[in-house]
Amino acid sequence: MFSLYVECAEQEAEYLSAELWEEGATGVQEDALPGERCLLRAWFEDPNGLTERFSEYQPRIEAEPEIDWEAACRQAWQPFDVGARLHLAPEWDENPTPRGRLRLTIHPGQALGSGAHPATQLCLAALEAHLRPGDTVLDVGTGSGILTSAAVLLGAGCAVGCDIEFHSVQIAKSNLISDGVAPLVFTGSTRAMRGASVDTLVANINAVTHEAIAHEYARVCRRTLVVSGFPDRAAARVKAALKEAGFKLSATFTDHEWVCLVLCKEDRS
Repeated sequence: MFSLYVECAEQEAEYLSAELWEEGATGVQEDALPGERCLLRAWFEDPNGLTERFSEYQPRIEAEPEIDWEAACRQAWQPFDVGARLHLAPEWDENPTPRGRLRLTIHPGQALGSGAHPATQLCLAALEAHLRPGDTVLDVGTGSGILTSAAVLLGAGCAVGCDIEFHSVQIAKSNLISDGVAPLVFTGSTRAMRGASVDTLVANINAVTHEAIAHEYARVCRRTLVVSGFPDRAAARVKAALKEAGFKLSATFTDHEWVCLVLCKEDRS
């Protein structure tokens, strides 16, 4: 495993992060630097060509030491609560679920969405607060499938996940089967869905993608939209794109710099 370090201006961080994922990063970490700059650290299995690809960002590559990842993961991942009702516990945890909580199993691994990131936790809290019993739900960019599984746990009548990454879909399917949830996940995007086919749509992805497919959200979603995966500096842009697509803001959830927006369809009749 290798770490690639690159520096950029703060306003470029989201774009550069997306580029790192496109090049095959298995994880990306963002840290603030003085002078409105950012340091991004991305993990790669193969470092070949990375310094040339990101030459304009002062790239630096370091080899990671060999680690017993299974032991380290089990030590690092402890159960924790989210919102008023959810209790997140790794798949190997055998402790009882706290009284009054719903147990959501987390599967730390290669796909995004293990439950540790603030954006994922904000989506979980938003679903807990706004999902109605019996709702049909679409989880766009499902990653590990955690939000799809959570939607079912919180009372959704049907929850479907989609992701453009085939490998993530395979992981999500395996996780959902392990959770006892119907593995209704597919490789693709909202374009595969019929118009007005879901009550609630949740998407924990980057701001650029939210802006690009805002009208797809409006086409597919009948009532409630939950979006996260971006810092507060991008929130205004996301709000503007979704408002233009026909949504109005209903609630905002925040955790430090991370934001989750809950929106509803605007009545334009």
